[in-house]
Amino acid sequence: MHTWVIDQVPPLPNDPLIVQALRPEADLLTGGGIALNLGILARNGQIYRIARAFGLDDYNRAADALARLGLVPTGRSLRLHGVSLDEVYMDQAAPR
Repeated sequence: MHTWVIDQVPPLPNDPLIVQALRPEADLLTGGGIALNLGILARNGQIYRIARAFGLDDYNRAADALARLGLVPTGRSLRLHGVSLDEVYMDQAAPR
């Protein structure tokens, strides 16, 4: 999985934990094949981090890890900086 931040958007306070949760792990069964992008909202409502999973197993693992950190899917997709985001996550404590 690749992940990167969007310039000039303040990250969530637990961003180091988010990065750790998104760390690459080998997908020995499927080997990937498709790219799925997810975005993470900062407290100001802007996307500050994008992560790209290479395979559904990698994506599901990341989604589970983000849920354990208290992030929830917003149920919306969007396009940002030429990247289509399949899902956007936010801190469940943040106002919706």
